[in-house]
Amino acid sequence: MGWIIAGIILIIILILVLGKAKVTVDFSESLVIKIKYMFFPILTIPSKKKAPKKPKKEKKAKDEKAEKKPKKKISLSLDNILDLARFAFSSIGKPLRKILKRIEISHLALNVVCGGEDAAKAAITFGAVNMAVGNLLGWFDTIFTLKPVDELSVNVDFESEETTADAYVEVKLTIAAVFAFAFTLIGRLIRHYLTHKGAREAIKKLV
Repeated sequence: MGWIIAGIILIIILILVLGKAKVTVDFSESLVIKIKYMFFPILTIPSKKKAPKKPKKEKKAKDEKAEKKPKKKISLSLDNILDLARFAFSSIGKPLRKILKRIEISHLALNVVCGGEDAAKAAITFGAVNMAVGNLLGWFDTIFTLKPVDELSVNVDFESEETTADAYVEVKLTIAAVFAFAFTLIGRLIRHYLTHKGAREAIKKLV
């Protein structure tokens, strides 16, 4: 009986760890951001519920305020700063690239209608938006995992003075990837801390 319970607990843990956190961004008339973990809603921005007003705190008299401790002066040389930069880059760079690549961007839909004060400005806006969208998609595909785009439309309206846009996208990441990133980062930080003497000295000055 005990091994059955242990097996059920293990399966539940695996499901939770392998589950995906999803962020949905929907921009039409207004911006709505929803955050879910598997099927469970966590946060919606803007929230439909009004936040309760916090009671105003009474101002305390000066003699009741606790005396502030003097701040420690930090004196880092240029070599210390460079050592810290090298330490941060060598420790964080590879794990960060890996977890960013595991972020999945899907169901991307974008509809832009470019306008302007006159036909020339509308045409210039159209060209700039086309270039920006192309560069942005290329950047997304390089850094993240970009799924096939659902809809992409950039048009121009010479009779409109405003540029309008509708957008929708889903961003997903497994919790297992977050744990892998955390463990890898901690391991690399410890290893590089032990092997980078200059970084150790700089960190001691900060602490």
